[in-house]
Amino acid sequence: MPALNGAFGPFRGNGYEVLDADLERSRQLAIVSADPMPPQLGDLFTVETRGVVHEVAVVQLACFEGGWSALCRVTDVF
Repeated sequence: MPALNGAFGPFRGNGYEVLDADLERSRQLAIVSADPMPPQLGDLFTVETRGVVHEVAVVQLACFEGGWSALCRVTDVF
């Protein structure tokens, strides 16, 4: 999972942050959220990044006080 550091700023208005710097090489991205309700392993998200829509599945999940982070793998590209 991409490392979180002190430079991680406040969440956007939707409460989610998508970390996708290595998406093209690894076919993975991380979603970090301030939402108290975490997803489950296998849940699907649709993420638009760099003008491309990706369907991703949660493969790893970590919960922390005030939110969660999920490592997701690309399952389809539209």
